[in-house]
Amino acid sequence: MIASVLLHVDVLSSLIPSPAFAGVVVTDCGACHEDATCSSSQGANEEIVTCSCKAGFVGDGVDCYNRAACDSDGLCCHSGYQWSSERGCVDVDECSSSEENPAVGCTSPLVCENIPGSYDCKYEENNSNSSSDNRSKRSVHPSSNQNSVLFSCGGVACPAGQDCLTVNGTEQCLDPCQDYSRLDDAWRATDFNGGSIRCDRNLNWQGWYRLFLGNASVQMPERCVDQNMCGTSAPLWLNTPHPALSDGIVQSRVCGSWNSGCCQYPSNPIHVRACPGNYFVYKFVDPTTCHMAYCADVNTAVCETCREDETCVSEDKVNWRCERRGPELVCGRIFLQVGLDRAVLEAGGLDVSSAHLADFRCTEHQENNGTVWFHVEHREGRCGTQLRTNATHATYSNTLFVYPVTVGNRSFYAPESFPFSCSYPLDSQTSLDVAIRPYLEEAKVVGLGPRARVAMSLYRNANYTDPYSAGPVVLPLGTALHVGVSVEQDDLDGFAVILEECYATPSADPEDPERFTLIQNRCPSNRRLVNIEPSGPSLPGRFTTLLSLFTGEYDDVFLHCSLSMCDHRQVTCSQRCLSRVARSITARKLQTIGPITCKPQLRVSGVILPGGQPANG
Repeated sequence: MIASVLLHVDVLSSLIPSPAFAGVVVTDCGACHEDATCSSSQGANEEIVTCSCKAGFVGDGVDCYNRAACDSDGLCCHSGYQWSSERGCVDVDECSSSEENPAVGCTSPLVCENIPGSYDCKYEENNSNSSSDNRSKRSVHPSSNQNSVLFSCGGVACPAGQDCLTVNGTEQCLDPCQDYSRLDDAWRATDFNGGSIRCDRNLNWQGWYRLFLGNASVQMPERCVDQNMCGTSAPLWLNTPHPALSDGIVQSRVCGSWNSGCCQYPSNPIHVRACPGNYFVYKFVDPTTCHMAYCADVNTAVCETCREDETCVSEDKVNWRCERRGPELVCGRIFLQVGLDRAVLEAGGLDVSSAHLADFRCTEHQENNGTVWFHVEHREGRCGTQLRTNATHATYSNTLFVYPVTVGNRSFYAPESFPFSCSYPLDSQTSLDVAIRPYLEEAKVVGLGPRARVAMSLYRNANYTDPYSAGPVVLPLGTALHVGVSVEQDDLDGFAVILEECYATPSADPEDPERFTLIQNRCPSNRRLVNIEPSGPSLPGRFTTLLSLFTGEYDDVFLHCSLSMCDHRQVTCSQRCLSRVARSITARKLQTIGPITCKPQLRVSGVILPGGQPANG
């Protein structure tokens, strides 16, 4: 995430004038302000055109302001911007802690994020160290999109899916699906080429917009659009998928395609909201430069014909079709969550209040943005949840039953069933933050959940009851290292940890080519140095090895292990050696402890773990 953000800022910085105001990059000289000069230079692959304000004027070249006039009245800038004698109208950082710009609307647990001309209040993104409170919060409002945004009005957060809009001079929380403006310029079509070159900068965008071509409701393209289309030079397209109904309002990336690529001009992000009825609304903002304009995808006109129980889909983002909407599924680390569209259920004559899981007593649900969510812990037996395992995955399955609306005196109706299942990998080969991509298969909703969290610890004794605290530990060469690998998840009772491979390296890099193998194909490489404890039905995997000069030098040594989990209720689980050749472990996400430092003195080595105290040697 950090790398992608840094890359985006670095690319965007090429469009922003430096403090020396050398000029902003534009598509052509026609984008320059009338009080700016245009210059060009030859870049590596193309001509680079820039705009610079003339003497007596300040700005980025696309916008130029009379310094003397604006210095005297200070009314040159739109709301959300402030006047600077050196730079013109600059964005106000509402998220700064200064008294002039307090972000009073973002109260805990919301955090402030500055955007051009305004700011957003957002939940902080979850990570693997999120507290149980945070996990509970997300379970109430399931969402497949991590960029969901909440807005605030007068210091109070609006409900999810609503924005703070001004009506007759009064700010209030409103649903943009109901309060939007119509944007129906024919030249915005993705197949339009010709006429005047437009730019969507300085249009004083206000509120939310719905795109139309003629009388057909359409959406922004989710694909690269050829340059000089959509009535502009660098067409703007959505670089992130449109949100689902349950996502509420999301922040989406926008790109302008030009000579050197589909995203040569990264533009300011916009907000997008999915609405009942298969349409979207957009909160457009000024692009970063000119000539750029928002596109309307002519191929999405078919989406307007989709029924209430259908959604518009496309594999190639060119050819769109209506497809029956299935349940949404979120395979979380704690809960299985299935969401049904209330409008779809009611259109089918089904009573939402009658729904229950396999155990008829499990009826608890929450509603969010028109989607009714049911959740259950992924633990065998909870609300009738069943568990199946194979060599690679543990799959938890349940069924949601919804009954027809009662008519007359008839009391018995056969329910509509919605089977669903989530599969969780039984190894630790990849990142724990697995993206959830639900798909339909044989009328069942199936999803992939994240791998279990795994910890690797060093113990003082052979009973594995007294772990070393975090920090450096000094031990003599030849000391027995008792290593335990465990799964930090209490819903995996009955699973045993199988140590697939373990090895030592002189660095923290598990792909270091210099390594000493301790366990390979579940088998000790040298039984005089390594002893694997039988795991039986318990979770931890354990082994003991002697602290040695594994790499032949008195250097730091790191231990790495990969593992899998085995359901002993289904098969016999043992750490027996395998005859096959194992897959390369360099492609896996491994567990690591270290470094272990060996020195040629009486007290010669250390196991270095983050932040504790040395043990007595």
